[in-house]
Amino acid sequence: MKLSASTALLTLGLWASPWSGGLVFSQRPAHYEHPRAAFDLASDLFDRAKYGAAQYELDRIIETTRDAHAPTRIEAEYLSAICAVRLFHSDAPVRLLAFMADHPEDLHVGAVRFELFRHYFTNKRWKDCLAWAGKVNEEDLSSTDLEEFQFKSGYAHFQEGHTEHAQNAFGKVKDGTGPYAVPAKYYTAHIDYERGRYAVALPVFKSLENDPAFGKIVPFYIAEIEFMQGHYDEVIAYTKPLLEDPEGTKRIGDINRLAGESYYRTGRYAEAVPYLEKAIARGAGVGRTERYQLGHAYYKAGDHQKALTQLTLVNTEEDSLSQLAVYHMADCYLALKEKNYARNAFKRAYELGFDAKVTEDALFNYAKLAYELSFDPYSEAIVALRDYLKKYPNTPRRDEAYGFLVDVFLKSRNYDAALEALDEIQNKDIVLKETYQRLAHDRGVELYDGRKYDEAVTAFQRALKYPVDQSVNARCHYWMGESYYGAGDYDQALAKYDDLRNSPGAYATEMYEQASYSMGYAYFKQKRYDESLTALRRFAGVSGTEAKQRADALMRIGDCYYLAKDEEQAISWYDQAIKAGSTERDYAMYQKGVCYGLEQKFTEKIAVLKALLADRPNSRFAADAKFQLGETYINLDKNAEAVSYYEQVVQQHPNSPHVRQSMLQTALVRKRQGDAPRALEEFKAIVAQYPTVEGSRDALAGIESIYVEQGKVGEYETYLRSLSFVDPTTLDLDEKYYRSAEALYFDEKCDKAIGAFGDYLAKYPNGAFATNARFYRGDCAFHAKQYEVALPDLEAVIASGTQDFLESALFGASDILFRDHRWEGALEHYTKLEQVAAIPQNVLAAKVGRMRCLRELGRIDEAADAASKVIAEPGANNDLKAEAGLLQGRKAMEANSLDDAYVKFKAVVTASTSEAGAEAKYHMAYVRYMQGKYTDTEKEVFDLVKKYPSYEHWKARGFILLADAYVQLNDRFQAKATLQSVIDHVSDPELVAQARTRLDTILASEVQQTTPAPQEEIEAPIDESNPRENDE
Repeated sequence: MKLSASTALLTLGLWASPWSGGLVFSQRPAHYEHPRAAFDLASDLFDRAKYGAAQYELDRIIETTRDAHAPTRIEAEYLSAICAVRLFHSDAPVRLLAFMADHPEDLHVGAVRFELFRHYFTNKRWKDCLAWAGKVNEEDLSSTDLEEFQFKSGYAHFQEGHTEHAQNAFGKVKDGTGPYAVPAKYYTAHIDYERGRYAVALPVFKSLENDPAFGKIVPFYIAEIEFMQGHYDEVIAYTKPLLEDPEGTKRIGDINRLAGESYYRTGRYAEAVPYLEKAIARGAGVGRTERYQLGHAYYKAGDHQKALTQLTLVNTEEDSLSQLAVYHMADCYLALKEKNYARNAFKRAYELGFDAKVTEDALFNYAKLAYELSFDPYSEAIVALRDYLKKYPNTPRRDEAYGFLVDVFLKSRNYDAALEALDEIQNKDIVLKETYQRLAHDRGVELYDGRKYDEAVTAFQRALKYPVDQSVNARCHYWMGESYYGAGDYDQALAKYDDLRNSPGAYATEMYEQASYSMGYAYFKQKRYDESLTALRRFAGVSGTEAKQRADALMRIGDCYYLAKDEEQAISWYDQAIKAGSTERDYAMYQKGVCYGLEQKFTEKIAVLKALLADRPNSRFAADAKFQLGETYINLDKNAEAVSYYEQVVQQHPNSPHVRQSMLQTALVRKRQGDAPRALEEFKAIVAQYPTVEGSRDALAGIESIYVEQGKVGEYETYLRSLSFVDPTTLDLDEKYYRSAEALYFDEKCDKAIGAFGDYLAKYPNGAFATNARFYRGDCAFHAKQYEVALPDLEAVIASGTQDFLESALFGASDILFRDHRWEGALEHYTKLEQVAAIPQNVLAAKVGRMRCLRELGRIDEAADAASKVIAEPGANNDLKAEAGLLQGRKAMEANSLDDAYVKFKAVVTASTSEAGAEAKYHMAYVRYMQGKYTDTEKEVFDLVKKYPSYEHWKARGFILLADAYVQLNDRFQAKATLQSVIDHVSDPELVAQARTRLDTILASEVQQTTPAPQEEIEAPIDESNPRENDE
């Protein structure tokens, strides 16, 4: 029956088109202004499904009909609400509910309830749909509406998970002949399928195979039920024709999966592969099990690379499936000759530990590979082998495993971990004792290289606990001596060198003669020059010694003779040092000149010093040589030549400690030559440049002498009063107070000197010796590490500009500021120190300090420029050069000059075995990563771990970078294994957090890949047209 506006009870279709009514209206003819005519027009439009136009007319009727209970208005309200439903307007339920509220007794109320039920069904608001279903009176519904109502109620229950109610409702419809019978039958079978009632569901699904609507849907269910019942051959037979012509069949990916799994479960791995591949490509219900099956099928078929791709994605849980997956992965890696990757896989299989046989075999193979590769950054192979021998004491592979354990110990460069493991073995045999001895020795050498001298001594003492190998014993004594020397304990150093020379087997080692060289230096440091001479001559007399060291020994022999005042012998040994190619050629030449001077051989002295200046014009001894030449010419009464060299010192080396004396000597020459005005001018220049009593004492004497000779004593007194640092009335008492404090300082009684200088400054805050007192007090406090006391005094000295103390004050103040992380202040002082320093050690300290301050301030370009100066400095050792090289590499990195950065970092690695080398090696790996060379990144990190195993920070950062490279190479398994090793073994919480974040990201991506995709939704193809709409 077609719905008509004149029908008393209207039942409306649910899925009417919203586009059937127009909303553009023309001017209405006048005869439609009559109320009844207007309603007839609206009814006609409604009957012709012109819902938009009809609603417009109906709403006008409602607006113009004042009587709310007029039948025409009530009918108009009802029809307008129905129009809203048909037009899918959002206010449709509001209109329907308003109608029921306004007219609760109206005949249309039942139809409105049914419309609300259908409205919420259409909008998939299942709870609201079911709520209104409970308000519909089924007895008021026609048979057609009742079938629709029962099916849709069942479907809403189904969506809400009320399967019992759903099946009851579907059961009322499924055996009928209406449009909802077949969908009801399908959903009834589906519920049986979900409940595992396969025997009940299967025949129903099969009955729908030829249905035009469900024929493409049920094949999946049929295949799935056969599979669940273990009928694998039936699944293969049933799915084969479907997969040959899959057009239109639903869930074809799942059907491929069922076919592939059926082949897999019947051992037909090669035949399973194409079906499983198609299933995974479609993402059809693919989880870890399916990926394992495909990976294992590839593995069985010998396609190891593809097997790895799938098996990697299985290892996302801590279960037996993961253990089997990684165990097979290890075999795949071995087949691909990737032993290091296989090692990680065996380790993972061992750690999972679900299957006892797999666990034992994995542990043995993991330890074996760690031994073969000599790569065991966290000494896990040692732990693994010990665990293996402990857990499987009767295994046929026991002897083999024990042999591996000994060799792993010997090859380990993670000495602390290896020694710790050996300490836990109570009854060591001779082999393990010798292994312990070697490892402790090697650890000691490593600590010595890192300048950790006290720890190095402890390591060598541990080695001597098991004195199995005599040559190792001797080496331990030698390196203990070197460690004590490095720590400044020369007595202990000499004792250990003696122990070495008296050790059995020592003579056969290269350290035996090397000890003489070290002893010579230790005696030299103690000013025991005769004994130093004996030791160094013994070393120099041995053939085959290293050339650079021999030349150095010859130089020190010359120094010993010089200090013993045997100038002739000193000159001879300096000559030998020069001939031996000493890098201190300019020093030797200068010393020769000094010796000639002491022998009164002035001609020879002048010749050698001039040769020095010609050969090395920029030598650090140039100022000294020029000053000595000036002094020599003074002795020879050649004043013009003398003044020439003094002036060169003043003009060319303004920071030299010889400047004041050169100025003084020049002034004295002028005075002797009778040029009093010029002499007076130069004496006064000295006072201006060195405004302290100590600094200007000789110059003041010269000034006094000239004024007295000229009879101008009054002018002298006037001049004296003009000097801020001289108070003639108190100078004598001032000096006595000062000298008493100064005496304590030079007697090295700093604790008393600090108080005495304080007393002096309290009495004479602007005294003649105030600057001296402040410097000496600051120096005492500095060496006593009372930095907060020292800094104000040193800063006051710097502010005074007094040349005598400026260099030392700048050194102390910059050091204090640097320690306090006050980079800007330290940088300012280091910069000035670099400009004024004459002492080579201070020059180096200034350059290094500037470099480090600039680095800390993030001014990398400037820091790298400062680093170049450090590298060029003769006194810079390898560690400092390495530190500077790192900054040059960083500058290149920031400029994105990656190849240049790599070269600079490589130079650091070549030169350094310290932490700087480890850092540089990390940066080499990072450069390769930034260049997208991920395999090269792996190589660099492996080299980092092998060469610098004790630098945990850089090793850990290297592994985190390596994991990033593995991710880029799509090797998530290796990435996870690498990150897990950091999490398990690194103590730095920041690095562990970085590793954990990366690992979590990988695991999340794997869960996404291994979580079965949502199954393709299969809904009954319900006829959504209103079944009564076309009834006449």
